[in-house]
Amino acid sequence: MITCSQWAFDYQDDKVDSTSAYAVTARDNKGLFAQYQGTLFSHDAQLSLRRDDNAQFGNQMTGGAAWGYAFSEGLRLTASYGTAFKAPTLNELYWPYSTYAWNGVNYIEQGNPDLSPEKSKTAELGLRYAPDAGTRVSVSAYETRIRNLIDWASSETGANEITWAPTNTDHARIRGFEAALATRIRGWNLDANLTLLDPRNRSSGENEGNVLPKRARQSWRLDAERRFGNYTIGGTVFAEGARYDDDANTHRLSGYVTFDLRAEYAFAKDWRVQARLENLFDKDYGTAAAYGKPYNQPGRGLFVTVRYRP
Repeated sequence: MITCSQWAFDYQDDKVDSTSAYAVTARDNKGLFAQYQGTLFSHDAQLSLRRDDNAQFGNQMTGGAAWGYAFSEGLRLTASYGTAFKAPTLNELYWPYSTYAWNGVNYIEQGNPDLSPEKSKTAELGLRYAPDAGTRVSVSAYETRIRNLIDWASSETGANEITWAPTNTDHARIRGFEAALATRIRGWNLDANLTLLDPRNRSSGENEGNVLPKRARQSWRLDAERRFGNYTIGGTVFAEGARYDDDANTHRLSGYVTFDLRAEYAFAKDWRVQARLENLFDKDYGTAAAYGKPYNQPGRGLFVTVRYRP
């Protein structure tokens, strides 16, 4: 039997440096972490515990447990369960009040000092198969239950008035499935990933059962790369399905597909010149919106870099 343990302490000091007035401008968090790992024959286990002392939200305890079993040298089953704590940021709590008018509507932006911290529980089951050094296949399924999920949202707060502020969703549940494949075919290194999500609002009320905002339910990625002597070429295809930008599921953002290309040339020892062409077909898409209007993501872009790495 092989065992090991680890202890750690961390300190985080948050401060606001702004010309705008914040109700609170500083906060610290002290964390104490302990972890134990052990291996016995084909089994391995990990236990962890963390205690946070947050200046605003007091003491919080989180932890996790994970187990793995190797059926053979290349086939492994894993299971895990863990809890987490996330304090709202100073911006989420105290973002200064601002307002402007557009098209006859008064828009307000502000923080929410009444936010509660997020608390979550996650269970995951996974299977990984690596028959050789160049091939890996993995699948995993998980469920996360969240209390007081923090997200920025817009709401009608008066006649011709819309307020943009962070809020807590009392109860949320996210179920997910992920699959990944990495292999080598005819000199090409291929890497593919698929993610399926079912993110749901589980709070009682008019939005119960709705899809959580800003989360695509499907996404996949395919990457290919090959080396020819001093040259390396590659490309990536990335796709995401539609998503909603609001809790009521009335503002829908369409899915999209993007294509990226890249190349590298080693022209001398330790020297590389790299080029990236992102969003090859100049796809017009948005992954978030404000007041029902999407923020457009960057269009086609060419980037050239010279790197020196001795």
